[in-house]
Amino acid sequence: MEIKTGTYVYNDLNYTSFRPGQSEHKQENSGANGVNCSEPVAVIYEKSEPSELSAYRVNSVQAAISESALNSKMKTYLKDLGFYNGEMGGGYTEEFKKALKCFQNAYFGAEWYSVSDKVVSGLQREIENAGTIYYKNYTNSKLTDALKKLGFTNPSTEDKQNFARIRTFFERAMGCNKYQVAGIMGNIKQESCFSPKTVNSESGAFGIIQWNGVRKTYLNEYASKNGYSADNMGIQLAFFRYEMTKIWGKGDIDEKAPNSVLVKSWSTLKNEYKYTFYDVSEFFQDTIERYKAEREQRKNYSSIIYQAIS
Repeated sequence: MEIKTGTYVYNDLNYTSFRPGQSEHKQENSGANGVNCSEPVAVIYEKSEPSELSAYRVNSVQAAISESALNSKMKTYLKDLGFYNGEMGGGYTEEFKKALKCFQNAYFGAEWYSVSDKVVSGLQREIENAGTIYYKNYTNSKLTDALKKLGFTNPSTEDKQNFARIRTFFERAMGCNKYQVAGIMGNIKQESCFSPKTVNSESGAFGIIQWNGVRKTYLNEYASKNGYSADNMGIQLAFFRYEMTKIWGKGDIDEKAPNSVLVKSWSTLKNEYKYTFYDVSEFFQDTIERYKAEREQRKNYSSIIYQAIS
């Protein structure tokens, strides 16, 4: 093997040339690794004058790629969770910002993190946590069979997605246990088959819990205010939380709205109805759905769902 001595000339990114010739660089002492450094070294490095390439620092390029990849990853999570319908590239678009805000309103009840210029680490972590739960729920081996028992003859990808989105929301965002999730989702199955686009042709009731009357009006106003169509899953989940956990006042859609009754009902459900999905199903139907029909059917659906998620 022939080893040539000489000088490498390099810029900030990489070497640019090798100058043959004997190096005169010597050290009289041994190096840190115990190697005698009194012999001529193979190469020495001399910093060259800055070139055009040196404007593209390695860390800057890596940071740009990392941010783009992060945006793409977050868009994928938000799309699967039901909040994002835009392009899937790495750009930090207004549509993406809107989805980041909607996710926070649904999962936190407020916009905890700024979305002015990037996805901050805290928000990234929360989206990833929700996404991880969603994927676990979506790939549940019992899901397809449960949907068939619930009346879905040939469950589609969208059917499974909607089920997993709603389940994840109530588990992660609303802090419900499995009895509560089953009791609530048994009602949602009866109301809408888990689809945010469901419309009752007779009453005009709309969405996953069939909002009607003034509550439907509030949903439409809330969706419009946040830049969404009211038939979007994410905005319906965000509105449900807005309706159930915050007594409206000044600055809200209607500061005189009687939603304090709903807030009280939700609090009671969370704190007092923890141990049987049958009781949760009935309480949710009576105080939040406010509809008296199909009581036994809802409880039956709740039982099927409980078996699937336990």
